[in-house]
Amino acid sequence: MKRQLFIILLSSIIMIFMVTGCIPNPPTPTPGMEKDFTLLDLSGQSFTLSDHLGKPIVLCFFMSNCPACKSEVPHLNSVHQKYADSEELMVIGIGIRAGIAEFVQSQGVQYLVLQDDEDETVSDLYSVWSVPHNVFINRQGKITRQIAQSLSESGLEQYINEIL
Repeated sequence: MKRQLFIILLSSIIMIFMVTGCIPNPPTPTPGMEKDFTLLDLSGQSFTLSDHLGKPIVLCFFMSNCPACKSEVPHLNSVHQKYADSEELMVIGIGIRAGIAEFVQSQGVQYLVLQDDEDETVSDLYSVWSVPHNVFINRQGKITRQIAQSLSESGLEQYINEIL
């Protein structure tokens, strides 16, 4: 009886270590910024999201071969132009996979574009499973919405008003 109890106890302890050893510890977020990251822009300059805390931000995940992403560019350009002078809002594109520089040039993208790394770490961080994928971040660095579809200019403005 004692031997069986010992085996059950030992097995339970081993199972606990196995299970907790397989669950990754979530990264400690930067104070005030839910999902911080650093990526390079297309000219090789480093961009860290938390450096812009206090400013509402729209992140737009896209791929170069995505027709819906192409149709969203004029709306994002318009929103970017509207707020660029006041620096009241940042519009940031995050390109996934290859062909991003060509996409930016051919589509006339006017907002900042960053290139996700080869492992698509930032896309995974934001649970991007389809594109376009828009993330709205308020001044406190909190995500207010994530929309996994192409948005019209009025749709963008509606969600932007929530973070201004």
